[in-house]
Amino acid sequence: MASLSKAAVIWTVVAAGVLSIIGCEPGESSSPPKTAYEAPRDPAKGFAASHADTRDAETAAGPEEAVVYEGLVAGKNTILGTNKIKYRILILRKVDEQTAVNGMQRDLEQLAIASNGAWYEVSREQFDLIRRGQRVKVVSTNEQLDMRPPVRAAQTVDILQEPEEPFHFKFLDDVITGTVRSLDANQRRIELDISAWVNRDKKGAIEDIGHVIRVNIDEETVLRDEQERKLKLSFIKTGDKLNVVPAGGSYRYDRDGGQQPLRADRIIRLEQTRKEKLRRLIAQGPGGIHTVLMDQAGSDASEQWDELAAQVPGALYGGYSAIEYREGDTVDYKLELGLDRLLAYLVFDREDLLFRTESVKELQRWFNLRAAEQR
Repeated sequence: MASLSKAAVIWTVVAAGVLSIIGCEPGESSSPPKTAYEAPRDPAKGFAASHADTRDAETAAGPEEAVVYEGLVAGKNTILGTNKIKYRILILRKVDEQTAVNGMQRDLEQLAIASNGAWYEVSREQFDLIRRGQRVKVVSTNEQLDMRPPVRAAQTVDILQEPEEPFHFKFLDDVITGTVRSLDANQRRIELDISAWVNRDKKGAIEDIGHVIRVNIDEETVLRDEQERKLKLSFIKTGDKLNVVPAGGSYRYDRDGGQQPLRADRIIRLEQTRKEKLRRLIAQGPGGIHTVLMDQAGSDASEQWDELAAQVPGALYGGYSAIEYREGDTVDYKLELGLDRLLAYLVFDREDLLFRTESVKELQRWFNLRAAEQR
């Protein structure tokens, strides 16, 4: 029988240090940080904003005083301004790297309120260089553009350290890995999407063809999570990622679809990173943008879809999808993405959510402003 050892899933969690408010004295760091953006020099004085202030933003003497924060990037988003897109990054003081990369935005914002974290407005150039999990140093004025958590204007952003890879997964030949597409508890049968496992050794372009098998679960099948805790079949949900050890120790997949249902000897439910949870939503095609129309399961969004195609043709470039939200799935998109209501228009890049709105006119304006930035 094949073994489901921890070699199948290797987690690396790097604990991040406590965010401190520090000065920027010369020679403070043993290696020079990468500068994502340099503040414009004062034409009268000939130098950039001072980094020497070490006081907390709440105790700085005035809104124009420069303050310095160091911490982990825990979020990125964009909002519509009067005549431009505003790019923001969330920086937290007390958070580990795994939480910064995989946490839900609302939870992270509550942590920011409790630990003096903040959103920082940055340029488009800065925004494109920065990603979640990086350790950065930000110089800003003490002026707050918004509250709870505060929003401040960044003058400079230095990237101090790239994130460690928090998750590395290795496919095994004799252990089948897939995502639950559907579950019939009465028949004790799972439909498992194993496309990534089937294509595990392929390089270069891969055919966009789904590979799905049926997995039968009997009374002898062992169900566990990664901590080896027992699971009931009712705990398995649509969207769960599973490792399946076939009865008999091996399984030959028939690409022509003629295979019989697989009988599982052992099933392990795996943890998923945020990027894995959002794999249906993040951009894959040209342009690095994917537009999603999300609504409740069973709703008819054809009218909104026609309006989107007619008024926002830019949303169709790079890919677009209609995704149904189903309560009870293992990935709760409302919680993951901080959605208050549906229907929602969502724009993703290759990493995460960029922009969300309930108005097709706001979506059109976002794409128009985005296009104007590149002219």
